[in-house]
Amino acid sequence: MTGKQKNLDFRRWVLLGWLQFIWFLRKRCGIRAYGIGFMAARVKLPFDFLFRGARFCFYPPAARSYCLLPAGIANEPETHKFLARVLRGRKDVTFVDVGASIGEFAIPMAADERVAAVIAFEPHPVTCEALRHSVSYLPRGIVRVIEAGVSATSGSAQFGTRDGAPTSAGLTMTCDSDQLTVATCTLDDLPDVAPESPVILLMDIEGGELDAAKGAQQFLARHRPLFIFEYNATTRRSFELSEMVSLLGSQYSLHRLRSVDGLLDDDLSNTWNIVALPSNGPWAMLKEDAVLFAR
Repeated sequence: MTGKQKNLDFRRWVLLGWLQFIWFLRKRCGIRAYGIGFMAARVKLPFDFLFRGARFCFYPPAARSYCLLPAGIANEPETHKFLARVLRGRKDVTFVDVGASIGEFAIPMAADERVAAVIAFEPHPVTCEALRHSVSYLPRGIVRVIEAGVSATSGSAQFGTRDGAPTSAGLTMTCDSDQLTVATCTLDDLPDVAPESPVILLMDIEGGELDAAKGAQQFLARHRPLFIFEYNATTRRSFELSEMVSLLGSQYSLHRLRSVDGLLDDDLSNTWNIVALPSNGPWAMLKEDAVLFAR
């Protein structure tokens, strides 16, 4: 290794140390420190890391999208906790990840023996390439990566890129020349999900969740998936929760996924992620599972 390569590799260890330090400040002292993206962008060599027992590739062009992950720290620990609970006793699950980014959920789910297939949608070409690098470490055929945004219709759309915060980017209605034009599809375009497979549907697309659900009416009716979607300050600017309630109808009940412990409750006034539990289908009994709910 040349001196320059050693210097570049040293930056990786600086990044990992900084991520651990930031996490310590946040968890132990309640102090929110910054600079994750800045430090990550200084790393110019790819490297492998483990998260939740799954092997990832750190792909430098997508450095700002990994956040805490290279240090083995979940960016959304509550969602991982919830998924671990619902997978108890399951097999042959299909996991559909809409807005998969670099694969924080898609990769560990694909490495889980209870999951038979993962379908990951990611429209940004650089982030999608990072996802593919990590997918290459998995058995062939487990993960299907689709480089497209999910919306109410198939075609194309503008994708608002944010270099400083790429995980906050999403499909837009504007026609800015600086934005990317990406392919779009609907979940109703997916004909090859095994009909007997329990489906988990995760959506994190920065306000596009309602439009994506509009293009998934046949998918929802056919599979009755366990549906987890983002609904926070950013998402609230794009649609009202009542619109999602109306779209899903009486076949689903909505619950807050608590950030503190990954349990469910019924306080929908202050949310980050919401879990929609189906009243029938393979997940119907989750409504009676006391392990999932806060007391």
